[in-house]
Amino acid sequence: MTDAESVQSLLRDSVQAFHARQPGAARLRRLRDSGQALDRGVWQEMAASGWCGVLVPEACGGSGLGPAEAAVIAGELGRGLAPEPFVAAAVLAVQALAPLRAHAGVATLLEQVAQGSCIAALAWQEQAGEYDPSTSRLQATEHDARWQLDGAAKRFIAGAAAADGFIVNARDRQGVPILLWIARDTVGTSLQITSTVDAQGLGTLALDGLTLPAQALLARGPEVETALRRGIELARLLCAYELIGVLDTALATTIAYTGQRVQFGRPIATFQALQHRMVDMWMQGQLAHAAADNALQLLQSGAVEPVLALAVSAAKARASSAALFVSKAAIHLHGAMGIADESDIGLCLKRALALSAWLGNAQWQRCRYLDTVLRTGAALLEDGAASTTAAAGEAQDDDAITDMAALPDERFRQVMARWIAANYPPAKRFMKKRAFYSDISDWYQALSRKGWLAPAWPKEHGGMGLSAAKQVIYYEEMTRHGCARIPDHGLVVGQLLLHYGTPEQIAFHLPRILNGENMWCQGYSEPNAGSDLASLRTRAERDGDELVITGQKIWTTLGSGSNWMFALVRTSMPEGRRQRGITFVLIDLRTPGITVRPIVNLKGEGEFSEVFFDAARVPVGNVVGNIDDGWTVANSLLRNERIYFGTPRQCEYALGQLDRLAKVTQAMEKGGFRDRYATLVLDVRDLKSAFEFFVGRLRAGEQLGSEVSYLKVWGTETYQRITDELVQLAGDHGSESDDVDIDGERIDVMNQYLDSRAPAIFSGSNEIQRNILAKQILSLPSWAGEKA
Repeated sequence: MTDAESVQSLLRDSVQAFHARQPGAARLRRLRDSGQALDRGVWQEMAASGWCGVLVPEACGGSGLGPAEAAVIAGELGRGLAPEPFVAAAVLAVQALAPLRAHAGVATLLEQVAQGSCIAALAWQEQAGEYDPSTSRLQATEHDARWQLDGAAKRFIAGAAAADGFIVNARDRQGVPILLWIARDTVGTSLQITSTVDAQGLGTLALDGLTLPAQALLARGPEVETALRRGIELARLLCAYELIGVLDTALATTIAYTGQRVQFGRPIATFQALQHRMVDMWMQGQLAHAAADNALQLLQSGAVEPVLALAVSAAKARASSAALFVSKAAIHLHGAMGIADESDIGLCLKRALALSAWLGNAQWQRCRYLDTVLRTGAALLEDGAASTTAAAGEAQDDDAITDMAALPDERFRQVMARWIAANYPPAKRFMKKRAFYSDISDWYQALSRKGWLAPAWPKEHGGMGLSAAKQVIYYEEMTRHGCARIPDHGLVVGQLLLHYGTPEQIAFHLPRILNGENMWCQGYSEPNAGSDLASLRTRAERDGDELVITGQKIWTTLGSGSNWMFALVRTSMPEGRRQRGITFVLIDLRTPGITVRPIVNLKGEGEFSEVFFDAARVPVGNVVGNIDDGWTVANSLLRNERIYFGTPRQCEYALGQLDRLAKVTQAMEKGGFRDRYATLVLDVRDLKSAFEFFVGRLRAGEQLGSEVSYLKVWGTETYQRITDELVQLAGDHGSESDDVDIDGERIDVMNQYLDSRAPAIFSGSNEIQRNILAKQILSLPSWAGEKA
């Protein structure tokens, strides 16, 4: 654990212990019912713990920590439903002041804030939906050593009810930004508190005609607005973390309640429909975590303002919509108790409503994101691989590289990008069908000659020996360049043989995979045993040194182009778990008694097949691992490989087609489409953030667990939402089977639409993935009689 992680862990424990002593929901109700704005004793305890000064520089009496530590506090306070205005007073106000601390009055005020003796509220907003401090219409005229204020009131002031004073921005007569301190009891001020659903309130401060002493000036100059912008941006991000804390509590409370609530003789948490709803709630939380963490990383790495602003808006949009989604669903799953004030779940919804509205709600953030992209020409989605496009033409001594696995990740990506650009057949970019070997044999052989065909295999067996993280980069670059997916089941079985196969199996099969002599397919699914694979019925009876196989496989990808299959067959039916008694076996499809029949898919292509076995005889020596223990072998495929189900590249390509169609149809001028489009853009961005989180775990050497399944669910369903919008936007062209041609612009609509139907079904349907997440991540209960 690093020093920073240790500090964050201590902070997390500190806030949790604080809530254990003084539960947030109880504090909130006590303040609400008594009409108090704040318990000063509680605020002093928070200050004594260092939270009020977490962002205050040490020279000004604070701890001088950073946004990551403040995010921990905000998230935990949100989780505890704390009513204290931490983000408003200890983040927004402090960050507006800290860069200006060279001014004596600012340093003094920061010290008081850190000590908890002064609660400051930033008053900068004047109109609803207007968050740019440079638009302030409040004028400050200096004469006779005093300031005369004229103009607009400050509105939507968070923390105003508890504030001792206000940090107010204005402009002097020369238009220079200034910052003023106005104590709450200043004669002539008029403060009105508008009640909010979470009982916190928002303030409106009328300042027209107010006269202040000269010492009310805190700072003057263009740096004032820079500090304000950065403070507002950080407060948005920390507000997202507080929202995430709220939704985490709403979900945890719901899981606990549904596990105890009994209806129809069983806990309602055992009902699959409710389990899937709670999984969807959990997924929204995971996306919000990923989006917020992505923005925080960019902030800490010193990202330029437009990039950071996009990331923060993405985080606030996702956290806002996720918290509302989870809180509303939580109330519904609580039934009548959800609408009772004595239940804390209603407090979650109310807090989510208030926080999501503050500093720009989800719709405003999406609009800001899209407007920024259209105005600045920034990429719709920041791409870690973007630099490789420019780098592809640079002169590099790539041919001298002998060990790709030893390269730094970015260098590895660049070398991959240059070689693919120079060697992949241009006419085969973004093929609209699943490629058989005959379609792509030139590329398959080029990869084989280069030694790049098998990224996961060890070098001594003809592979690249790449780490899991570099394998992700490998496939990202292939997809980004539009490379057709090669028939790769041979690479899968080769990897399995290296772990479970005999020396004879390895020596025979691996060279024939690398040279393209043998093409492989996977024989798992059967009629009535697709997602429920443990129900398979294809039998293998032992007869001496042979297995006699009888049965049927279906939905066999590239089956008609393969001459070998790796399959699961049932060799016994022991009592207990149905996964026992299954054997993993290699089958030569040219064996007598085997018939392969292509299945035509929605696009009119024979990508899939049925395979029939009529007493086909296979040597026992073709069994991989032990007889009756094939489930162990097959299940190993789904460990780190699960991450590939959630790659964002497919969504990005479809989004690119939607972007082109929107431009040619001028759909961006239509408000309804703009918001739907922005929603999809952020859906893909959040998928990328989540994907990169898991890649980071692989890079750190971690094994991925079942939680990675949500990438597959979110990614495939986002892909479908994008292609649904493609068809709708195409209008009269929406049923055309070929590329849509509008004013000479050819756009892939129907192919993308039909392609998007399959991924949510294959490799374990999304419903099965939700079942996995419900049981293995949320630990939701099963019910007696359910299949193991």
